[in-house]
Amino acid sequence: MCRYVISFAFAMLSAAAFGQNCSQDEFASFPRVKAAVSRILSSPAYTGSDEKILNRSGDLAAMAIIRTLAVQELTSPEKGRQILVILHMAFEAPSLIEGCDNRTPTAALLLLDQLQRTELGQSPNAIDNVRGEIQHNASTGRPYEVVALEGTPVLDEEHTQWVSNVLGWTGNIKPGMTRKDLLRVFTEEGGLSWRTQRTYVLKGCPYVHIKVKFSPVADERDHLTAMPGDKIVEISKPFLDYAYMD
Repeated sequence: MCRYVISFAFAMLSAAAFGQNCSQDEFASFPRVKAAVSRILSSPAYTGSDEKILNRSGDLAAMAIIRTLAVQELTSPEKGRQILVILHMAFEAPSLIEGCDNRTPTAALLLLDQLQRTELGQSPNAIDNVRGEIQHNASTGRPYEVVALEGTPVLDEEHTQWVSNVLGWTGNIKPGMTRKDLLRVFTEEGGLSWRTQRTYVLKGCPYVHIKVKFSPVADERDHLTAMPGDKIVEISKPFLDYAYMD
């Protein structure tokens, strides 16, 4: 574990050195990039404005991640998936990347190497896919293109990536966790509900629903007051439906 921390410390030093090679004007966008990165790391959703900022950031986004997260937080699969989303957006349109050396994914590849050593690395396809895309886009200067057979519809890469992220975020919530854990990713939907069962919607997209059953943590006679410590006993797969408003 010690050598992993050392390797990540090296990534931080590399990021600092990179920043020193940039001029004041070119590096001035870092606060905006760091703010966008912080928003995505704190919630499984992002705005069009965040996406535009990250599309222009390149390796600056990886440096923002390094300066935002503690080393220990990298072991969280949830944070790992959010990092993959950020790095994907940072390098998906190489012609848009601004600033000196930002098109070279030095810090980004070090971050991916670090993620490979975490629990997320046990399912390496997600990490390898992002690494392959970044290396391709950085070396060719062109976005990665998905090849489709003649006569088949072209894959919508952006929406496919987003749906994959939704499934990943949902998969982080498991029976045995609490209502408080659930509310990091989902929020309550309107309509009738009770303490032991409720429908929730994804933060950032109220059309993505899940149904959750709980075991009360205290005062089992109270069927209405939802407690943060109530235990999840069952959670459905995510499904699409119109948002219900009170």
